[in-house]
Amino acid sequence: MRALDDVSFEVPEGQTVAIIGRSGGGKSSLLRALGGLLKPVQGVVSVAGHRLDHGRGPSRAFCRDVGVVFQDYGLVPQLDAMHNVLCGRLFDYNPQAGLVQFRREDCDRARALLVDLGLQGRLTTRCSRLSGGEQQRVGIARLLLQDPNILLLDEPISSLDVHWAEHTIQRLKQARAGRATVLVVLHDLAMVRRYADRVLLVHGGKIVFDGDPGEGCRQLEMLGIEPHQAAHTDFDHARAATTPTAPAAKLAAAREREPGAGLLGRASYYVLLIGAVIAAYVWAALGVNFSATKVFGNLGNAVDFLRRMLPPDFSVTTTVAQSLLETIQMALIGTTLAALGSLPIAMCAARNIAPWPFQFAARLVLNLLRTIPSIIWGLFFVVIVGLGPFPGILALTFYASGYLGKFYYEGIEAIDPKPLLALKTVGASPIQRFRYGVFPQVLPLLLGYTLYMFEYNVRAASILGVVGAGGVGFYIYTYINNFQYDKAATALLLLLVLVTIIDAASSRLRARLMD
Repeated sequence: MRALDDVSFEVPEGQTVAIIGRSGGGKSSLLRALGGLLKPVQGVVSVAGHRLDHGRGPSRAFCRDVGVVFQDYGLVPQLDAMHNVLCGRLFDYNPQAGLVQFRREDCDRARALLVDLGLQGRLTTRCSRLSGGEQQRVGIARLLLQDPNILLLDEPISSLDVHWAEHTIQRLKQARAGRATVLVVLHDLAMVRRYADRVLLVHGGKIVFDGDPGEGCRQLEMLGIEPHQAAHTDFDHARAATTPTAPAAKLAAAREREPGAGLLGRASYYVLLIGAVIAAYVWAALGVNFSATKVFGNLGNAVDFLRRMLPPDFSVTTTVAQSLLETIQMALIGTTLAALGSLPIAMCAARNIAPWPFQFAARLVLNLLRTIPSIIWGLFFVVIVGLGPFPGILALTFYASGYLGKFYYEGIEAIDPKPLLALKTVGASPIQRFRYGVFPQVLPLLLGYTLYMFEYNVRAASILGVVGAGGVGFYIYTYINNFQYDKAATALLLLLVLVTIIDAASSRLRARLMD
């Protein structure tokens, strides 16, 4: 099915063209094709002297001349209004610079545009906290700061009240001193009649009218359906009316594909499934000699062990506390190094920003790092660099890198792609799209995952002492080996207090970051 078919028209410089029609008729697809976001399978698209090739996206030169306002705003929710607007000038900055210092004149103009659109009190407010109408005005301000020759606007006033809708349309008409070419999708026919020089009526992917705004609106009204309603053709209605049994046929086919259909009934299928699960657990228990009698038959030994631990011997509190500080230091440095090292690997592993060969190599590295337990990494580095906390730090770094890398790339893959598309239309380079489109969206997740990994590494560092890699685990292991269970109880008690405090603080920080 073609979204657009046999579409051909020219727009002279300075003309305002309203694109009208039913929803689903191809209006947004037409704007996306003109903006270089939708590649035609046939034909040629030429905008502002730029020919859009089938295999390439819009160039930075194209983005200087052509600006797009999206129906869904295309803003980065985690950036404030000012920075979202300033992104409209990214095409004018070094494409290799990830961190852009915006020029003073751009900042002053962005501020003036936001004030003109009634957002003077929202300049530093994150866009996720703005209303739909405020977000729409931020998107308009970004376009005006971009200052293109051609404006492609997809329902730019759909979320605005009457006052701001009138003001916004007038402001867009005045772009480039009234010389800008404007193509705008509108559902408000009164606005079309008042401001458009020309109307394109799009229906079923075709331009069925091209001419006077008043006549175009009358043509749409003659269809007898409001512009926001779906674009069903008469043939679609006839086909739906003559095939009332189609849903029933689909339902019957779906039932035939359900598990258990055919020779076995549904009940038999679930009986077999439950039996298979039980058999798997029996097989696992027999394989490892699992026996409940060994547990309950030795409860006396457990009671004797606990009796020898109580009361704790607090004479070792100072020594254990110092080792706990060492444990925190190991976890802090190890987690920080892991976060710094795993982020570039995660960027290469994410499907939505990296090519397939990079994804494969990066995920292979992360799988290797996670496969080897931290205590084995500790053994490796004790052999390589000797005893002490340093091999423990290296062990935590390598092991945590595997998990943080996985958490990070899954977070990157879960971002909203719409802001990236909007940044592409303002000429942002891949580095700039990551800095202003990807990184702000994933930063709360990255910090939350890093805090969680720090909390985990505190516990993991306490185990590494068993292999001589520093931390409180060394004393716990020594006390138990020497049958000094009361001293081991003190170490475990202090470790419990530390982990509880870190867990509570980490949970509150993660909640604040996600807010």
